[in-house]
Amino acid sequence: MKDNDYISDSTEDEFGCGNELSTTGFLIFGLLTFWMYTVHNYHNILTSHLKARSSYFDTSIRSISLSPENQNAYIFLTQKGFRTENSPKYICFSLYFVSMMLIMFIFLLNIGGMSHFHIRLSDTFILILVGIAALTFDISSVYFLSWVCRTIKNHEYYELLTTKLIQYPDMFKLFQPSDMFVKRWNNNQNKIALFLILSLPLIISPFIALIHFYNLIDLGEVTDNIALIWMAGIFMSAAIFHLWGTKLLIDMYNGHLKIEAINRHGLSISVQSQSESSETKKSGRLTPERMLAAIMMTDMVGFSKEMETNEQDTYLKLLKHNEIIRKNILQNWGQEIKTIGDAFLVRFNSAVDAIKAAMNIQTEFSEYNRDKSRDDQIRIRIGIHIGDILIMGKDVIGNGVNIAARIEPLAEPGGICISADTYNMIKKSIDIKVLSLGKKELKNITDSPEIYKILLKSIY
Repeated sequence: MKDNDYISDSTEDEFGCGNELSTTGFLIFGLLTFWMYTVHNYHNILTSHLKARSSYFDTSIRSISLSPENQNAYIFLTQKGFRTENSPKYICFSLYFVSMMLIMFIFLLNIGGMSHFHIRLSDTFILILVGIAALTFDISSVYFLSWVCRTIKNHEYYELLTTKLIQYPDMFKLFQPSDMFVKRWNNNQNKIALFLILSLPLIISPFIALIHFYNLIDLGEVTDNIALIWMAGIFMSAAIFHLWGTKLLIDMYNGHLKIEAINRHGLSISVQSQSESSETKKSGRLTPERMLAAIMMTDMVGFSKEMETNEQDTYLKLLKHNEIIRKNILQNWGQEIKTIGDAFLVRFNSAVDAIKAAMNIQTEFSEYNRDKSRDDQIRIRIGIHIGDILIMGKDVIGNGVNIAARIEPLAEPGGICISADTYNMIKKSIDIKVLSLGKKELKNITDSPEIYKILLKSIY
Protein backbone atom coordinates (compact mmCIF):
# COMPACT_ATOMS: atom_id res chain seq x y z
CA MET A 1 0.00 0.00 0.00
CA LYS A 2 1.11 3.55 -0.60
CA ASP A 3 -0.34 7.03 -0.48
CA ASN A 4 -1.96 8.15 -3.69
CA ASP A 5 -3.19 11.46 -5.02
CA TYR A 6 -6.82 10.40 -5.24
CA ILE A 7 -9.45 12.59 -3.73
CA SER A 8 -11.39 10.93 -0.93
CA ASP A 9 -14.74 12.22 -1.96
CA SER A 10 -18.45 11.86 -1.87
CA THR A 11 -21.33 10.08 -3.47
CA GLU A 12 -22.15 10.45 -7.16
CA ASP A 13 -25.12 12.72 -6.49
CA GLU A 14 -22.79 15.16 -4.76
CA PHE A 15 -20.96 15.90 -8.01
CA GLY A 16 -23.62 18.53 -8.88
CA CYS A 17 -23.05 18.97 -12.61
CA GLY A 18 -20.44 16.23 -12.53
CA ASN A 19 -21.99 13.75 -14.95
CA GLU A 20 -19.50 12.40 -17.45
CA LEU A 21 -19.51 14.34 -20.71
CA SER A 22 -20.51 12.79 -24.01
CA THR A 23 -18.63 13.67 -27.18
CA THR A 24 -21.69 13.70 -29.47
CA GLY A 25 -22.92 17.25 -28.86
CA PHE A 26 -19.43 18.71 -28.84
CA LEU A 27 -18.50 16.93 -32.07
CA ILE A 28 -21.61 18.03 -33.98
CA PHE A 29 -22.29 21.53 -32.70
CA GLY A 30 -18.62 22.27 -32.11
CA LEU A 31 -17.90 21.55 -35.77
CA LEU A 32 -20.85 23.61 -37.03
CA THR A 33 -19.94 26.62 -34.88
CA PHE A 34 -16.15 26.49 -35.24
CA TRP A 35 -15.82 25.49 -31.56
CA MET A 36 -17.78 28.47 -30.27
CA TYR A 37 -20.36 26.03 -28.89
CA THR A 38 -17.56 23.92 -27.40
CA VAL A 39 -15.96 26.86 -25.58
CA HIS A 40 -19.24 28.27 -24.29
CA ASN A 41 -20.76 24.97 -23.13
CA TYR A 42 -17.56 23.44 -21.73
CA HIS A 43 -16.75 26.59 -19.75
CA ASN A 44 -20.27 26.64 -18.28
CA ILE A 45 -20.12 22.95 -17.32
CA LEU A 46 -16.72 23.34 -15.68
CA THR A 47 -17.85 26.46 -13.81
CA SER A 48 -21.00 24.71 -12.58
CA HIS A 49 -18.98 21.71 -11.44
CA LEU A 50 -16.57 23.82 -9.41
CA LYS A 51 -19.46 25.72 -7.82
CA ALA A 52 -21.18 22.44 -6.93
CA ARG A 53 -18.01 21.09 -5.32
CA SER A 54 -17.54 24.34 -3.40
CA SER A 55 -21.13 24.16 -2.13
CA TYR A 56 -20.60 20.57 -1.02
CA PHE A 57 -17.50 21.48 0.97
CA ASP A 58 -19.32 24.47 2.48
CA THR A 59 -22.00 22.07 3.72
CA SER A 60 -19.39 19.63 5.06
CA ILE A 61 -17.45 22.33 6.89
CA ARG A 62 -20.54 23.36 8.88
CA SER A 63 -20.66 19.91 10.48
CA ILE A 64 -17.24 20.16 12.11
CA SER A 65 -15.36 22.58 14.32
CA LEU A 66 -12.35 24.32 12.79
CA SER A 67 -9.84 26.59 14.46
CA PRO A 68 -9.66 30.19 13.18
CA GLU A 69 -6.39 29.32 11.46
CA ASN A 70 -7.99 26.38 9.64
CA GLN A 71 -11.02 28.47 8.74
CA ASN A 72 -8.71 30.95 7.03
CA ALA A 73 -6.96 28.05 5.31
CA TYR A 74 -10.33 26.78 4.07
CA ILE A 75 -11.22 30.19 2.62
CA PHE A 76 -7.83 30.38 0.91
CA LEU A 77 -8.18 26.89 -0.62
CA THR A 78 -11.69 27.45 -1.95
CA GLN A 79 -10.74 30.79 -3.47
CA LYS A 80 -7.74 29.21 -5.18
CA GLY A 81 -9.28 25.99 -6.46
CA PHE A 82 -12.99 26.51 -7.04
CA ARG A 83 -13.16 29.48 -9.40
CA THR A 84 -13.00 29.83 -13.19
CA GLU A 85 -11.86 32.81 -15.21
CA ASN A 86 -14.25 34.28 -17.78
CA SER A 87 -11.64 36.00 -19.95
CA PRO A 88 -10.39 32.77 -21.66
CA LYS A 89 -13.94 32.02 -22.79
CA TYR A 90 -14.39 35.46 -24.34
CA ILE A 91 -10.95 35.50 -25.94
CA CYS A 92 -11.37 32.07 -27.52
CA PHE A 93 -14.95 32.78 -28.56
CA SER A 94 -13.80 35.94 -30.35
CA LEU A 95 -10.95 34.17 -32.16
CA TYR A 96 -13.23 31.34 -33.28
CA PHE A 97 -15.76 33.91 -34.49
CA VAL A 98 -13.08 35.63 -36.58
CA SER A 99 -12.02 32.29 -38.03
CA MET A 100 -15.61 31.39 -38.92
CA MET A 101 -16.30 34.80 -40.49
CA LEU A 102 -13.23 34.51 -42.71
CA ILE A 103 -14.30 31.11 -44.01
CA MET A 104 -17.89 32.25 -44.53
CA PHE A 105 -16.61 35.33 -46.37
CA ILE A 106 -14.65 33.13 -48.76
CA PHE A 107 -17.59 30.87 -49.50
CA LEU A 108 -20.17 33.64 -49.82
CA LEU A 109 -18.14 35.82 -52.17
CA ASN A 110 -16.32 33.20 -54.15
CA ILE A 111 -18.45 30.08 -54.15
CA GLY A 112 -21.80 30.77 -52.54
CA GLY A 113 -24.92 32.74 -53.28
CA MET A 114 -23.26 36.17 -53.78
CA SER A 115 -21.57 35.17 -57.04
CA HIS A 116 -24.16 37.23 -58.98
CA PHE A 117 -22.30 40.35 -57.80
CA HIS A 118 -19.49 39.17 -60.11
CA ILE A 119 -17.07 39.34 -57.19
CA ARG A 120 -14.55 36.52 -57.29
CA LEU A 121 -11.58 36.40 -54.99
CA SER A 122 -8.21 35.46 -56.42
CA ASP A 123 -6.80 32.07 -55.48
CA THR A 124 -3.92 33.84 -53.76
CA PHE A 125 -6.24 35.87 -51.58
CA ILE A 126 -8.35 32.78 -50.80
CA LEU A 127 -5.35 30.85 -49.53
CA ILE A 128 -4.13 33.81 -47.46
CA LEU A 129 -7.54 34.13 -45.80
CA VAL A 130 -7.65 30.38 -45.15
CA GLY A 131 -4.19 30.61 -43.58
CA ILE A 132 -5.29 33.43 -41.27
CA ALA A 133 -8.44 31.49 -40.34
CA ALA A 134 -6.38 28.37 -39.59
CA LEU A 135 -3.91 30.39 -37.50
CA THR A 136 -6.61 32.05 -35.35
CA PHE A 137 -8.41 28.73 -34.91
CA ASP A 138 -5.25 26.92 -33.84
CA ILE A 139 -4.14 29.66 -31.44
CA SER A 140 -7.56 29.68 -29.81
CA SER A 141 -7.71 25.86 -29.56
CA VAL A 142 -4.28 25.51 -27.95
CA TYR A 143 -5.01 28.41 -25.59
CA PHE A 144 -8.35 26.93 -24.51
CA LEU A 145 -6.94 23.41 -24.09
CA SER A 146 -4.08 24.77 -21.99
CA TRP A 147 -6.45 26.82 -19.85
CA VAL A 148 -8.71 23.81 -19.24
CA CYS A 149 -5.72 21.64 -18.31
CA ARG A 150 -4.40 24.27 -15.89
CA THR A 151 -7.84 24.93 -14.35
CA ILE A 152 -8.78 21.28 -13.74
CA LYS A 153 -5.30 20.46 -12.45
CA ASN A 154 -5.43 23.43 -10.08
CA HIS A 155 -8.94 22.48 -8.90
CA GLU A 156 -7.98 18.86 -8.34
CA TYR A 157 -4.97 19.83 -6.24
CA TYR A 158 -6.81 22.33 -4.05
CA GLU A 159 -9.76 19.97 -3.72
CA LEU A 160 -7.36 17.37 -2.38
CA LEU A 161 -6.00 19.88 0.13
CA THR A 162 -9.52 20.89 1.16
CA THR A 163 -10.47 17.26 1.68
CA LYS A 164 -7.42 16.67 3.86
CA LEU A 165 -8.20 19.82 5.86
CA ILE A 166 -11.69 18.52 6.66
CA GLN A 167 -10.53 14.96 7.33
CA TYR A 168 -7.50 15.81 9.48
CA PRO A 169 -7.85 19.43 10.70
CA ASP A 170 -5.44 18.95 13.61
CA MET A 171 -2.66 17.64 11.36
CA PHE A 172 -3.33 19.70 8.24
CA LYS A 173 -0.51 21.36 6.36
CA LEU A 174 0.11 22.30 2.75
CA PHE A 175 1.97 19.63 0.80
CA GLN A 176 3.31 19.19 -2.69
CA PRO A 177 1.38 17.09 -5.22
CA SER A 178 2.44 13.46 -5.42
CA ASP A 179 4.66 12.17 -8.22
CA MET A 180 1.68 10.37 -9.75
CA PHE A 181 -0.37 13.58 -9.75
CA VAL A 182 2.45 15.46 -11.48
CA LYS A 183 3.01 12.63 -13.94
CA ARG A 184 -0.68 12.42 -14.87
CA TRP A 185 -1.04 16.13 -15.53
CA ASN A 186 2.31 16.35 -17.31
CA ASN A 187 0.95 13.66 -19.59
CA ASN A 188 -2.09 15.84 -20.36
CA GLN A 189 0.17 18.82 -21.03
CA ASN A 190 2.32 16.70 -23.34
CA LYS A 191 -0.78 15.74 -25.31
CA ILE A 192 -1.63 19.41 -25.78
CA ALA A 193 1.97 20.14 -26.84
CA LEU A 194 1.74 17.31 -29.38
CA PHE A 195 -1.56 18.77 -30.61
CA LEU A 196 0.21 22.11 -31.16
CA ILE A 197 3.21 20.58 -32.93
CA LEU A 198 1.14 18.45 -35.29
CA SER A 199 -1.22 21.32 -36.05
CA LEU A 200 1.61 23.53 -37.32
CA PRO A 201 1.53 21.92 -40.80
CA LEU A 202 -2.19 22.74 -40.93
CA ILE A 203 -1.42 26.40 -40.24
CA ILE A 204 1.28 26.70 -42.88
CA SER A 205 -0.43 24.49 -45.48
CA PRO A 206 -2.24 27.44 -47.17
CA PHE A 207 1.13 29.13 -47.71
CA ILE A 208 2.60 25.88 -49.02
CA ALA A 209 -0.38 25.79 -51.38
CA LEU A 210 0.55 29.29 -52.59
CA ILE A 211 4.07 28.12 -53.42
CA HIS A 212 2.61 25.14 -55.24
CA PHE A 213 0.18 27.43 -57.06
CA TYR A 214 2.91 29.76 -58.36
CA ASN A 215 5.18 26.86 -59.28
CA LEU A 216 2.42 25.55 -61.53
CA ILE A 217 2.07 28.99 -63.10
CA ASP A 218 5.81 29.16 -63.78
CA LEU A 219 5.62 25.75 -65.42
CA GLY A 220 2.70 26.87 -67.55
CA GLU A 221 0.38 24.21 -66.16
CA VAL A 222 -3.36 24.53 -65.49
CA THR A 223 -4.16 26.01 -62.08
CA ASP A 224 -7.95 25.73 -62.19
CA ASN A 225 -9.45 24.64 -58.87
CA ILE A 226 -6.03 24.26 -57.25
CA ALA A 227 -7.09 26.48 -54.37
CA LEU A 228 -10.30 24.49 -53.91
CA ILE A 229 -8.40 21.20 -53.84
CA TRP A 230 -6.02 22.55 -51.21
CA MET A 231 -8.92 23.98 -49.21
CA ALA A 232 -10.67 20.61 -49.23
CA GLY A 233 -7.54 18.96 -47.85
CA ILE A 234 -7.09 21.67 -45.23
CA PHE A 235 -10.70 21.36 -44.05
CA MET A 236 -10.41 17.57 -43.82
CA SER A 237 -7.29 17.98 -41.70
CA ALA A 238 -9.08 20.57 -39.56
CA ALA A 239 -11.90 18.07 -38.98
CA ILE A 240 -9.38 15.54 -37.69
CA PHE A 241 -7.95 18.10 -35.27
CA HIS A 242 -11.51 18.98 -34.24
CA LEU A 243 -12.05 15.33 -33.25
CA TRP A 244 -8.71 15.17 -31.46
CA GLY A 245 -9.15 18.43 -29.57
CA THR A 246 -12.67 17.46 -28.49
CA LYS A 247 -11.39 14.13 -27.19
CA LEU A 248 -8.66 15.89 -25.18
CA LEU A 249 -11.24 18.16 -23.53
CA ILE A 250 -13.65 15.33 -22.74
CA ASP A 251 -10.89 13.07 -21.41
CA MET A 252 -9.54 15.74 -19.05
CA TYR A 253 -12.98 16.43 -17.56
CA ASN A 254 -14.13 12.81 -17.32
CA GLY A 255 -10.72 11.75 -16.03
CA HIS A 256 -11.05 14.26 -13.22
CA LEU A 257 -14.49 12.90 -12.32
CA LYS A 258 -13.01 9.41 -12.07
CA ILE A 259 -10.39 10.70 -9.66
CA GLU A 260 -13.10 12.34 -7.56
CA ALA A 261 -15.20 9.19 -7.54
CA ILE A 262 -12.40 7.03 -6.11
CA ASN A 263 -12.90 6.04 -2.49
CA ARG A 264 -16.41 7.50 -2.37
CA HIS A 265 -17.98 8.31 0.97
CA GLY A 266 -14.59 8.80 2.65
CA LEU A 267 -15.11 12.48 3.30
CA SER A 268 -18.70 11.97 4.44
CA ILE A 269 -17.56 9.37 6.95
CA SER A 270 -14.83 11.70 8.24
CA VAL A 271 -17.31 14.53 8.70
CA GLN A 272 -19.75 12.22 10.50
CA SER A 273 -17.00 10.92 12.77
CA GLN A 274 -15.78 14.40 13.61
CA SER A 275 -19.34 15.48 14.40
CA GLU A 276 -19.72 12.52 16.73
CA SER A 277 -16.36 13.35 18.32
CA SER A 278 -17.47 16.94 18.81
CA GLU A 279 -20.68 15.78 20.49
CA THR A 280 -18.65 13.46 22.69
CA LYS A 281 -16.51 16.36 23.88
CA LYS A 282 -19.60 18.47 24.55
CA SER A 283 -21.11 15.70 26.66
CA GLY A 284 -17.92 15.51 28.74
CA ARG A 285 -16.98 11.95 27.71
CA LEU A 286 -13.33 12.47 26.80
CA THR A 287 -12.03 8.94 27.48
CA PRO A 288 -11.87 6.32 24.72
CA GLU A 289 -14.76 3.86 24.55
CA ARG A 290 -13.78 0.21 24.92
CA MET A 291 -15.81 -2.48 23.22
CA LEU A 292 -15.66 -5.97 21.72
CA ALA A 293 -15.83 -5.86 17.92
CA ALA A 294 -14.98 -7.85 14.83
CA ILE A 295 -12.35 -6.06 12.75
CA MET A 296 -11.97 -6.73 9.04
CA MET A 297 -8.90 -5.65 7.06
CA THR A 298 -8.72 -5.86 3.27
CA ASP A 299 -5.92 -5.27 0.80
CA MET A 300 -5.89 -5.25 -3.00
CA VAL A 301 -3.25 -7.59 -4.44
CA GLY A 302 -0.59 -5.89 -6.57
CA PHE A 303 -2.11 -2.43 -6.26
CA SER A 304 1.12 -0.47 -5.71
CA LYS A 305 2.91 -2.15 -8.62
CA GLU A 306 -0.05 -1.66 -10.96
CA MET A 307 -0.24 2.04 -10.03
CA GLU A 308 3.34 2.48 -11.20
CA THR A 309 2.80 0.75 -14.54
CA ASN A 310 -0.78 1.66 -15.51
CA GLU A 311 -2.24 4.37 -13.32
CA GLN A 312 -5.44 5.12 -15.25
CA ASP A 313 -6.64 1.50 -15.54
CA THR A 314 -5.73 0.86 -11.91
CA TYR A 315 -7.84 3.84 -10.85
CA LEU A 316 -10.79 2.31 -12.69
CA LYS A 317 -10.21 -1.03 -10.99
CA LEU A 318 -10.03 0.74 -7.63
CA LEU A 319 -13.41 2.35 -8.32
CA LYS A 320 -15.00 -1.06 -8.86
CA HIS A 321 -13.10 -2.48 -5.88
CA ASN A 322 -14.42 0.23 -3.56
CA GLU A 323 -17.96 -0.12 -4.90
CA ILE A 324 -18.15 -3.87 -4.24
CA ILE A 325 -16.60 -3.66 -0.77
CA ARG A 326 -18.73 -0.73 0.39
CA LYS A 327 -21.93 -2.33 -0.84
CA ASN A 328 -21.28 -5.48 1.17
CA ILE A 329 -20.19 -3.53 4.25
CA LEU A 330 -23.53 -1.72 4.28
CA GLN A 331 -25.54 -4.86 3.56
CA ASN A 332 -23.96 -6.59 6.56
CA TRP A 333 -24.18 -3.75 9.07
CA GLY A 334 -20.51 -2.88 9.07
CA GLN A 335 -18.94 0.51 9.67
CA GLU A 336 -16.12 1.71 7.46
CA ILE A 337 -13.53 3.25 9.76
CA LYS A 338 -11.10 4.42 7.11
CA THR A 339 -9.29 3.57 3.91
CA ILE A 340 -5.59 3.83 3.26
CA GLY A 341 -5.08 3.73 -0.48
CA ASP A 342 -6.59 0.39 -1.50
CA ALA A 343 -6.98 -0.99 2.05
CA PHE A 344 -10.17 -0.95 4.14
CA LEU A 345 -10.47 -1.01 7.93
CA VAL A 346 -14.01 -2.03 8.91
CA ARG A 347 -15.72 -2.64 12.27
CA PHE A 348 -18.63 -5.04 12.84
CA ASN A 349 -20.58 -5.52 16.04
CA SER A 350 -21.08 -9.16 15.09
CA ALA A 351 -18.43 -11.64 13.96
CA VAL A 352 -21.10 -13.42 11.90
CA ASP A 353 -21.79 -10.21 9.98
CA ALA A 354 -18.06 -9.77 9.36
CA ILE A 355 -17.72 -13.31 7.97
CA LYS A 356 -20.81 -12.93 5.77
CA ALA A 357 -19.53 -9.63 4.41
CA ALA A 358 -16.10 -11.10 3.66
CA MET A 359 -17.50 -14.17 1.92
CA ASN A 360 -19.94 -12.09 -0.13
CA ILE A 361 -17.13 -9.75 -1.14
CA GLN A 362 -14.90 -12.58 -2.34
CA THR A 363 -17.80 -14.28 -4.13
CA GLU A 364 -18.67 -11.08 -5.96
CA PHE A 365 -15.06 -10.48 -6.97
CA SER A 366 -14.86 -14.07 -8.19
CA GLU A 367 -17.90 -13.50 -10.41
CA TYR A 368 -16.52 -10.18 -11.62
CA ASN A 369 -13.18 -11.77 -12.55
CA ARG A 370 -14.69 -14.74 -14.36
CA ASP A 371 -14.58 -13.17 -17.83
CA LYS A 372 -11.61 -10.88 -17.19
CA SER A 373 -8.01 -11.36 -18.22
CA ARG A 374 -5.48 -11.83 -15.43
CA ASP A 375 -4.38 -8.19 -15.67
CA ASP A 376 -7.96 -6.90 -15.43
CA GLN A 377 -8.95 -8.99 -12.42
CA ILE A 378 -9.41 -7.53 -8.95
CA ARG A 379 -7.99 -9.79 -6.25
CA ILE A 380 -8.00 -9.00 -2.55
CA ARG A 381 -6.97 -10.54 0.76
CA ILE A 382 -9.15 -10.33 3.86
CA GLY A 383 -8.24 -10.82 7.51
CA ILE A 384 -10.73 -10.88 10.42
CA HIS A 385 -10.27 -10.91 14.18
CA ILE A 386 -12.63 -10.31 17.06
CA GLY A 387 -11.25 -8.63 20.14
CA ASP A 388 -11.13 -5.57 22.36
CA ILE A 389 -10.76 -2.23 20.64
CA LEU A 390 -10.72 1.39 21.74
CA ILE A 391 -12.88 3.87 19.86
CA MET A 392 -11.19 7.27 19.80
CA GLY A 393 -13.27 9.78 17.91
CA LYS A 394 -13.24 8.71 14.28
CA ASP A 395 -10.58 6.03 14.69
CA VAL A 396 -10.18 2.66 16.37
CA ILE A 397 -7.04 1.28 18.00
CA GLY A 398 -6.08 -1.67 20.11
CA ASN A 399 -4.78 -5.21 19.98
CA GLY A 400 -7.86 -6.36 18.05
CA VAL A 401 -7.00 -4.02 15.20
CA ASN A 402 -3.32 -5.00 15.22
CA ILE A 403 -4.09 -8.72 15.05
CA ALA A 404 -6.54 -8.26 12.15
CA ALA A 405 -3.90 -6.26 10.27
CA ARG A 406 -1.32 -9.05 10.79
CA ILE A 407 -3.75 -11.81 9.76
CA GLU A 408 -4.74 -10.22 6.44
CA PRO A 409 -1.39 -10.82 4.63
CA LEU A 410 -1.63 -14.54 5.49
CA ALA A 411 -4.64 -14.93 3.20
CA GLU A 412 -4.02 -15.92 -0.39
CA PRO A 413 -5.37 -13.74 -3.21
CA GLY A 414 -9.13 -14.19 -3.15
CA GLY A 415 -8.96 -15.73 0.31
CA ILE A 416 -10.06 -15.04 3.87
CA CYS A 417 -8.11 -15.79 7.03
CA ILE A 418 -9.63 -15.51 10.50
CA SER A 419 -8.36 -15.92 14.04
CA ALA A 420 -9.30 -18.84 16.29
CA ASP A 421 -11.27 -16.42 18.49
CA THR A 422 -13.36 -15.44 15.48
CA TYR A 423 -13.92 -19.04 14.39
CA ASN A 424 -14.94 -20.16 17.87
CA MET A 425 -17.41 -17.30 18.00
CA ILE A 426 -19.17 -18.11 14.70
CA LYS A 427 -18.76 -21.85 14.12
CA LYS A 428 -22.18 -22.70 15.56
CA SER A 429 -23.93 -19.81 13.86
CA ILE A 430 -22.79 -20.07 10.27
CA ASP A 431 -22.00 -23.09 8.11
CA ILE A 432 -18.47 -22.67 6.78
CA LYS A 433 -15.57 -24.98 6.13
CA VAL A 434 -12.15 -23.98 7.38
CA LEU A 435 -8.60 -25.25 7.30
CA SER A 436 -6.31 -24.65 10.26
CA LEU A 437 -2.99 -23.05 9.34
CA GLY A 438 -1.70 -23.61 12.86
CA LYS A 439 -0.35 -20.98 15.19
CA LYS A 440 1.38 -18.13 13.42
CA GLU A 441 3.86 -15.70 14.86
CA LEU A 442 2.56 -12.21 14.22
CA LYS A 443 4.76 -9.13 14.41
CA ASN A 444 4.45 -7.29 17.74
CA ILE A 445 1.83 -9.79 18.97
CA THR A 446 2.93 -11.68 22.12
CA ASP A 447 0.63 -14.70 21.95
CA SER A 448 0.69 -16.50 18.61
CA PRO A 449 -2.95 -17.11 17.63
CA GLU A 450 -4.17 -20.06 15.63
CA ILE A 451 -5.21 -18.98 12.15
CA TYR A 452 -7.96 -20.52 10.03
CA LYS A 453 -8.40 -20.25 6.30
CA ILE A 454 -12.01 -20.22 5.07
CA LEU A 455 -12.48 -22.71 2.24
CA LEU A 456 -14.40 -20.85 -0.45
CA LYS A 457 -16.02 -22.56 -3.41
CA SER A 458 -13.91 -20.64 -5.89
CA ILE A 459 -10.69 -18.76 -5.30
CA TYR A 460 -9.67 -16.78 -8.36
